[in-house]
Amino acid sequence: MAQASKAELLSLLRRIPLGRVASVESVAGEIGIPAALVLTMLTQMSEDDRELVPWHRVVAKGGAIGRGPHRDQQFARLVREGVMVSPAGIVQDLPRFMILAFANASLPIAAAAETEVNTPKPGGRSRGMKQRP
Repeated sequence: MAQASKAELLSLLRRIPLGRVASVESVAGEIGIPAALVLTMLTQMSEDDRELVPWHRVVAKGGAIGRGPHRDQQFARLVREGVMVSPAGIVQDLPRFMILAFANASLPIAAAAETEVNTPKPGGRSRGMKQRP
């Protein structure tokens, strides 16, 4: 593992709030490395690193948890934090638990959702409506 990339990954993992998850792709994009390298780095983490950072909060784009030797541990930790995970290992109600941007990661779930949902759209009128004074 490249040391600079490892340090960046560990720092970024610490920014994922309790009870939330991030996709491998969003983690990779934030650090600027390929998603495959993030997966490799996660699988090669030492037990000490696993105790220090919330590695278990990184899931696939569709919400699937890992399939490796730490799958049961990831499943149990996410459930303990209140993340709903199906018996098949898929995060349920993914939009509720997924952080979309690390800049908003510290916001409460409702506040992050409001900033995304209540952003006004240009034009102000729905399709089919004529502009009237």
